[in-house]
Amino acid sequence: MKLNILFLFLSVSILMSSCKSDKKPQDKPLDKSTINTTEKALKDISELSYIEIYYLLFTNKNGGFDAHGDLYGQKAVSNLSFSEETSSCGKALFLSNNSSVNTITFALKASFNFPGNPNNEMVRAYTIKANEKISVGNSMFCYNGKEYTIKREIISAGIIP
Repeated sequence: MKLNILFLFLSVSILMSSCKSDKKPQDKPLDKSTINTTEKALKDISELSYIEIYYLLFTNKNGGFDAHGDLYGQKAVSNLSFSEETSSCGKALFLSNNSSVNTITFALKASFNFPGNPNNEMVRAYTIKANEKISVGNSMFCYNGKEYTIKREIISAGIIP
């Protein structure tokens, strides 16, 4: 009986010690090949979904809200004007409300052509107060070492009563 208890104790001890083989990896300096293989690879531009394109094109809270078609008419289009500023990729685009009294809601279409991607435009709606300027994205989209032109146009604009 004592032999069986000793055998059981040794078996459990061996089993427990074999399960505790968590060896910490050795700290060694990373070389460039290690860094390059651990970075997350970017998707091909043809594989990006509509929502992924949205997040890539409209950063810094300049995305407005989703819109479709001529929502607001053409009454206030002449009160809006584009301006550009230097950016790391193309030009940063801004839209200004030239009216001194009216708040304007407008729909802006961003058109693009990403090879192999079926998504080629987005329409976003914005509200801009009198005499204000807002960011509406960049004129270029830089992705995975390539540049793509983004055309922006106002498709409707109306005055908020």
